[in-house]
Amino acid sequence: MSYCLQIQDRAIKSIKKISEPHKTLIKRKIEMLKNFTKDMPNIKALQGNYKGLYRLRIGGYRVLFDVADKSTIIILDIFARKEGY
Repeated sequence: MSYCLQIQDRAIKSIKKISEPHKTLIKRKIEMLKNFTKDMPNIKALQGNYKGLYRLRIGGYRVLFDVADKSTIIILDIFARKEGY
């Protein structure tokens, strides 16, 4: 199954602030989400206030995303690990 990716404005602004080579790696890993499965490495289902969302760990960065339906993944934000949720 292949998902359609939607990237929110907040995530676009965040990735513009990230330096190379991290930016290229993050973009490549986001593209891999088109073939999302819950058992992919470095993906974790979140709990608490963020229940229903997922995070993708890419080195020192995190990609926060939502599986909106059976065909769409929405990239909500991209941030450095030290910034937290």
